[in-house]
Amino acid sequence: MSMSMSIQKKEAAAKVVSSACGTVRQTWRDPRDDLRKEREQTEVDVKQLEDVLAQGGRKGLERVKRLIALVKDTTWGTKEDRYFLTRDQLHKRGLRVALGIRDVVKREGLSFDDAMVLRKLVDLPGGFELHFGMFIPTLIGQGTPEQVNKWLKPSLACKIIGTYAQTEMGHGTFLRGLETVACFDRDADEFVIHSPTPTATKWWPGGLGKTATHAVVMARLFLDGKDYGPHPFVMQIRDLATHKPMPGVAVGDIGPKMGYNGVDNGYLRFDHVRVPRDSLLQKYSKVTREGEYIPPHPSNTKSSYATLVFVRADIVKGAGEVLSKAATIAVRYNAVRRQTTHMPGSPEEIILNYQQSARNLIPMAATSYALHFMGESMMDMYKEFEGQKEKGHFGMLPELHATSSCLKALTTWLTVSGIETCRQACGGYGYSALSGLPSLYCNYVQNLTWEGDNTILCLQTARYIVKNLLRVLKGHQEKGQVPPLADTVRYLAGAVKPIRVAEVSCVDHLYDSELLDTLMSQRCVFYARSALETLESNARKHKHSEIVLYEGDVWNASHVRLVGLAKTHGWLLLHRSFFKKLGQSSLVALPADTRRILHDLALLFTLTQIEDTLGDFLEAGVLTQDQAPFVHEAVQNLLIKLRPDVVALVDAFAHDDYALNSAIGSYDGDVYNRLLAMAKSNPFNATEEGPAWQDILGPFLNRQAKSKL
Repeated sequence: MSMSMSIQKKEAAAKVVSSACGTVRQTWRDPRDDLRKEREQTEVDVKQLEDVLAQGGRKGLERVKRLIALVKDTTWGTKEDRYFLTRDQLHKRGLRVALGIRDVVKREGLSFDDAMVLRKLVDLPGGFELHFGMFIPTLIGQGTPEQVNKWLKPSLACKIIGTYAQTEMGHGTFLRGLETVACFDRDADEFVIHSPTPTATKWWPGGLGKTATHAVVMARLFLDGKDYGPHPFVMQIRDLATHKPMPGVAVGDIGPKMGYNGVDNGYLRFDHVRVPRDSLLQKYSKVTREGEYIPPHPSNTKSSYATLVFVRADIVKGAGEVLSKAATIAVRYNAVRRQTTHMPGSPEEIILNYQQSARNLIPMAATSYALHFMGESMMDMYKEFEGQKEKGHFGMLPELHATSSCLKALTTWLTVSGIETCRQACGGYGYSALSGLPSLYCNYVQNLTWEGDNTILCLQTARYIVKNLLRVLKGHQEKGQVPPLADTVRYLAGAVKPIRVAEVSCVDHLYDSELLDTLMSQRCVFYARSALETLESNARKHKHSEIVLYEGDVWNASHVRLVGLAKTHGWLLLHRSFFKKLGQSSLVALPADTRRILHDLALLFTLTQIEDTLGDFLEAGVLTQDQAPFVHEAVQNLLIKLRPDVVALVDAFAHDDYALNSAIGSYDGDVYNRLLAMAKSNPFNATEEGPAWQDILGPFLNRQAKSKL
């Protein structure tokens, strides 16, 4: 067919569809225009709010842009092919990312903080994560000067690569139950490390599978048959020349996971492996040449535990950033996605204008802000403790531990469920990896388990609250006064008074933050009393004369109410943190309209929690059935008020398109062109006929055709 004939046919075809295309275009709207209109209607001063939310303010935001420019077009920093990589490719890319960031930092003279920002922006963890995150800090924190001198230099130079092997197949949270043993042989002046049971197998350490050459191994120390509990040992697990396992060491990768598959999580077993006595990190506890055990000073134990608290506080800080990414993607997409019209010939409705979509997503924006502010408050609390710790004061540690424990649990639960809410709100595209939401979920969900199982952490917080409640009741009974209480549990002073129904006779009463504080704190008092009553009831059932906190059959039979107590306590902390932040100087300096909108957002955060758990407040007697409709009305009113501003509110988190890596959540709203472009770049589309044509599909179809002949 000649070119002129082909053009004629195309022109003829265009005439055939011309009228139909005109009808379609009449109702079609460019999603980029829709997102522009969203931004035009807001009263939020996005730039000023960005400066408040960003670490380092405007300078911090500019710094992030410069860092992105350094890596986004490199072979290791590009995200264009990220969703199409195989497991092997992810593993190799993750290693190249770590080495690439290291080179950029050295070449550009960047700081450690810059390196951490780059790591977060590229967002592809690999086999080096625990080398820098746990192995080196453990050497520094628990090694003697001689041990640090021996191990730190090759570690920093990456001459050796380390990991941290603590968790075993049979034990995670209960460290005293670890089964890997380290027995001292006096004659040889060596420890024998052995895995005596299948469940003694180390399981999960990142980088252990195929990357690490060394590991800090947590093993139970035995001297003359006496168990001294878990202690850290530095062990070489692979030959530095061949990278093959050392004699007596069995090590490998545990297989694919829901996410984080660039990280080679591994297993590790020991068959009577001998290591020198100085393999035991001995900054705090020691074993002498004669086999005598020198225990750590009690204050050192507290210092070591404070490090674990910091990790949990850091998880709390990170939760808001992750959920705000999901909220940004989902809100932007729902602000341009159109679905259904009741008037033929008119544009379809924007999904975010539907009530249920708004109820799903605007609270996700509110929760993102609540988590962001709670993360800042949590780190402020930790820094205050650090200052006291330097002076030898550890009085804040119990409160800090209880706070970080329940907030680590609650914030990760909220983030995981929030990402899933956002994913579902994006319909079919939320199921596509190209949206960025599935990987965000799968890579984050492990936070529910690591650094402390959430249920166990809630029980630790509940123990702290119940202990303080018992103090309150005892002080009131014996002296007629309430003993001093830490700030976070001061509401327990109300446990000596009856709970009263809140004065809510119209919807406007629920827009009072102090009244909401009363509702949230009174619910905590109710749960604390209820948890104590449950413990006392179970003690009678099990014929115990007293309650033993945190262990035994009475405690175990009361878990559900105790976990509920910790959750309600965490919700109160989130509520208070949000409103407290609104009163701080940086937010007070914002324009009046922006402050008003943030205040409404804080109200929505608390009121949606009250609405979602209304049964708690009715059972506690804080609200009545007649007052419940006011809660529903208040939530709906706030959704309507905040609807024009929700795109601006997520924009203020300032997530760059590079960081989001989402076809449907980009800043310009060009959803459909991006989806198509990303699909076309899929290696699966490298040939027109597809990878199965030659071997399977082609022969099958051709045989069918021949059989008909």
